Amino acid sequence: MVTLKEIAAEAGVSVMTVSNVIHHNMTRVSPETAERVRAIIDKYHYVPNMAARSLISKASRIVALLLPLWHATADSLLLDPYVGQMVGMLETLLREKNYYVMICSFETVEQVLSIQRTWQIDGSVLIMPHKDSITRELVKRSVSPLVVIDRWFDDLPMNSVTVDDRKGGYLSARHLLEKGHRAIGFVGPTIKTSSVIHDRYLGYEDALREFGLTPNPKWVFNKRFHQEGGEQTGQEIAAMRRRPTAVIATEDMIACGVIRACTEKGMSVPQELSVIGFDDSLPSRLISPALTTIAQDVRGKAAGVVEILMELIKDPELTGRHIQMDVSLVERKSVASV
Repeated sequence: MVTLKEIAAEAGVSVMTVSNVIHHNMTRVSPETAERVRAIIDKYHYVPNMAARSLISKASRIVALLLPLWHATADSLLLDPYVGQMVGMLETLLREKNYYVMICSFETVEQVLSIQRTWQIDGSVLIMPHKDSITRELVKRSVSPLVVIDRWFDDLPMNSVTVDDRKGGYLSARHLLEKGHRAIGFVGPTIKTSSVIHDRYLGYEDALREFGLTPNPKWVFNKRFHQEGGEQTGQEIAAMRRRPTAVIATEDMIACGVIRACTEKGMSVPQELSVIGFDDSLPSRLISPALTTIAQDVRGKAAGVVEILMELIKDPELTGRHIQMDVSLVERKSVASV
């Protein structure tokens, strides 16, 4: 196998110049020289030893995408449309900056710390952090620069990108109220364990309060994520004597599950039950009726994460970087007037 030194000799340049071309450090290399070096690299199918490089430079060029397993099983980790889209966006944006992505599922903080140390992770991104207690501990103990998606704690030195979840809950409820609904339910995981779900619930409460209403506890359904939780809710609603006329779901897959279960039980959506989701993911456009939902800019969110992470890698002591993205209501066919 050809060595770095042999490539440099054939190109008539220094070993450092070849190394700069391989690692995209082009400030001191002319385009002509870079092209000549690349041609020789391609000729010999040279692949740099990244493990050796990371030991020397103490930089792996690896970013860990941390995916908690407490709301999913290993075989369904990327089935969530939002998670799959976010992972894809992050991989694309990080690859453009010459970083490699490692997908890491975990259940405990110790597992994350072990991964970060073993692989000399340059930076980490926490996706879907639904347990605030574990998220807090990870923020405090992470041994690599960390950006958290969908969480912000005022009392911790951290860096994150979020959306205006409270506004999303408010827009959903307000839309239903303006359509004449007064019996409005709320379905999602337990609000006590997740500040994101809690904020969406608070927005729902805000809108009801404007109309002189309060949530009916019988219509607040604490269910697990994904379609399964929505289907359980739909079955319960169909069996009720006094039903809500509309429900707000904390994600599109839950909303799709509600629609499917109600339809199978002979209920008409939206004539007998209006449904609103959250995320504006692909299933919201494929379900029938097409789902009214709260849209968030996933690409913009991912770009914000990468922007902060690059700053952190340069300055690991940086804290307090928080980007909050706006949300909007996308009106489709799953809501009717009463």
